[in-house]
Amino acid sequence: MPRVHITGSGYSAPSSIAGWQWLPYTNKTHLNTLNRAIKVIESKIKTSSSCDRSFRKLPGGKTFLQIWNDKSIWISFDPDNKGSKWGVTLSRQHISITAYTLAMGHWATAATLIHELAHVNGAPGTNTQAEDVLLSCMLKSLHDPRIIGQIIRSTVLQQEMTA
Repeated sequence: MPRVHITGSGYSAPSSIAGWQWLPYTNKTHLNTLNRAIKVIESKIKTSSSCDRSFRKLPGGKTFLQIWNDKSIWISFDPDNKGSKWGVTLSRQHISITAYTLAMGHWATAATLIHELAHVNGAPGTNTQAEDVLLSCMLKSLHDPRIIGQIIRSTVLQQEMTA
């Protein structure tokens, strides 16, 4: 399972890029919401054959379970609470979930995390592939066909997200 960035975890987080941050979880409420989202994924989604098939069709070709079991993936915190940002993936290893997403609850956090894990598996930020995996991963009610990806003006982040 991906690891959670907390103080003392030994994780060397990326620097802030294009306004995105990869900070440790220090707020107990935020961490509790993330842990509840992880519990939903662990108990309901990680063994879903339809989710596995959907993930295998992504450019990275891995199943959801293969991605979920990758301990090189880290989940960090971004304090943005404006509602225009939900989550980000950098270098297919670094995920950050915003305070806004966490405030929406553990189901929205689980959906955002799965969306970001689709980017880890190669889903581009230029179409709905990452969002569409929610349809097969038991989160159909949280699917939003308008979500394509964050428009990033930083060429460094664009290069990292497509690498």
